[in-house]
Amino acid sequence: MRADLPQPVRPSLPTIHYGWVILGAGTFGSFMTLPGQTAGVSVFFDPITTELGISRTTASIAYAAGTLAGILPAPAIGRWIDRLGPRPTATIIAGGLALACAFMACVQSALMLLIGFAFLRGAAIGGLSLVSQQVVNLWFVRRRGIAAAAASLGLAAGSMVFPQLIDFLISLFGWRGAYLALAGFVALTILPVAALLFRDRPEKFGLSPDAGLALTAKVPRPEPSFSRQQALRTGVFWLLCAAGFLTNAVGTALLLNHFSIMQTAGVAYRDALTLLALAGGVQTVATLGTGFLVDRYEPRRLVPLAMCMLALASALPAFGGGVAVSWLYALSLGGAYGSQQAINAAGYAQYFGRDHLGAVRGTSFVFGVAGAALGPLPFAASLDWTESYAAVLMVCCGLSLICGAAAFVVRCPSVTTNTMMATLPMTERTS
Repeated sequence: MRADLPQPVRPSLPTIHYGWVILGAGTFGSFMTLPGQTAGVSVFFDPITTELGISRTTASIAYAAGTLAGILPAPAIGRWIDRLGPRPTATIIAGGLALACAFMACVQSALMLLIGFAFLRGAAIGGLSLVSQQVVNLWFVRRRGIAAAAASLGLAAGSMVFPQLIDFLISLFGWRGAYLALAGFVALTILPVAALLFRDRPEKFGLSPDAGLALTAKVPRPEPSFSRQQALRTGVFWLLCAAGFLTNAVGTALLLNHFSIMQTAGVAYRDALTLLALAGGVQTVATLGTGFLVDRYEPRRLVPLAMCMLALASALPAFGGGVAVSWLYALSLGGAYGSQQAINAAGYAQYFGRDHLGAVRGTSFVFGVAGAALGPLPFAASLDWTESYAAVLMVCCGLSLICGAAAFVVRCPSVTTNTMMATLPMTERTS
């Protein structure tokens, strides 16, 4: 081509804002917590208790104690994220989750089962779940609700995929071989994703939050900056913690005893397995819908929605059985999990800001996961003493309704001299 002729213009390729990569990585991180989530552990529960020769009550106590022990480092992990960033934290945690799955394959006693649950639940819930939510909250501000909800879809998708996958692996290799397969899967997937893709907040790289999307015409207000101590003095922090505690307590107990509860309701094993997938699908829809609402309304205003669905999920198995009731139960449980998941994922960041979010979320995780640890115990005791879940289910229904009503009493965090006015892209800011 002659030099004096005009050179052809090469069109520039559009660049992808790294916020979208973060959203995908955070979503996958939530997806990969399922080996340590109750929906995944519940499929292992019966094979483990059968081979080890222990009762469901003993296994439930080991699960509760292991969960409590595993979540204790969560506040320290949250502060670690604030100081070092999500990338090194997520990499170490992902490696720990793979080792925890491998350890579960070697369990030989109730004590080892407790230790295994501590490693597994701590790495998945207190670690990977925390940092996967945190990294998305760091990269999204004005669109945090829908972004956090979209990232939480990884957990909903995992709830649909992993129970079926684990059941298939157990049928091929037994429960020990299934745990070894999960260890390899974790090491080959989320470990490199965490090491290569997770990053600290976008301002450190000269990028804007919200994936570079255009801001709305509304003038943004300064972002809040609550320390952990300041957040602990607000009523809305404790409201969100209470809702998270109840959702995890009741939801974990229902999922962990899912096949037992469905058996008492006259539902076959395969149909009960299908109901888990249905609940996961509903959880997906509820997460996205609530995330959309969180960007428009205060998170505390949405708590009654989640609590009413949780109350319904608690009441249905106590009052009836059969296919129709079981399907409505799955719809209610998935809706409660999904809506509360979106509220938790974005609510703390909306109210308290990003500066100390790791420390704030790490503390809240202790309460949320404590619910998951303690929730199954009353269910196991009720089954042993009364041969029925009815009494404990009715108590859970009542507590859920009380928590939902409390949302109308709790006030929005007040502005102090050392706390900026919140950047809450909501149409409702009444106190």
